Amino acid sequence: MSANEKQSKRWSVNRSLFYLLFAILYLIPITIFFIDSFKDVLHFFRRITGLTAVVSLFIAIMLTLLVKESKKLFGVYFLKIHHFFAFIGLLLISLHPVFMALDFGTTEIFIPDFSSWQTFFKNGGPLALYLIYIAVIAALLNKKITKSWKYIHALMYPAFLLGTVHGIWKGSDMGNPMLSFLYTGLIVAVFITFFYKRYQKK
Repeated sequence: MSANEKQSKRWSVNRSLFYLLFAILYLIPITIFFIDSFKDVLHFFRRITGLTAVVSLFIAIMLTLLVKESKKLFGVYFLKIHHFFAFIGLLLISLHPVFMALDFGTTEIFIPDFSSWQTFFKNGGPLALYLIYIAVIAALLNKKITKSWKYIHALMYPAFLLGTVHGIWKGSDMGNPMLSFLYTGLIVAVFITFFYKRYQKK
């Protein structure tokens, strides 16, 4: 076997491992969700969208560590696979409060609560959603705001923190210790990524 064939095989194995990891990240919360069961259709959709949105956004963020390797690893350039998971995450995180509003019969879900620090983090979902929208809009306008779009797009990090803490603190599925541990691990991984990328730039 030539050196190129060995390298190609290595990338293929790595690709399979990454796809397996992505599948596991989705399957853990979904499996726990189905084990715990659900009351009705709205209850099903508000929980499943919230759980899988966090995983999708996590994968989109972590892929920023593989910008140069993306083509060899996944067979597509970074932006294509990054945007794929980011779009899924954005869609799910947008639908989540809609299903909640329909289920609870109130639109107050879309209003951030700043009455106390505890309430702020516990109900941080709406603010997280708006920060994600701002970050996405900045990415879409990157050619017009070339100097500042990356700084605005970095709002994705605090948005992820707020959204995931909101899920851990208030999510109806988080009574399961495995799920709480998983989501706490996602937060730690995302912020290690953030500081690692800042360190690389310096």
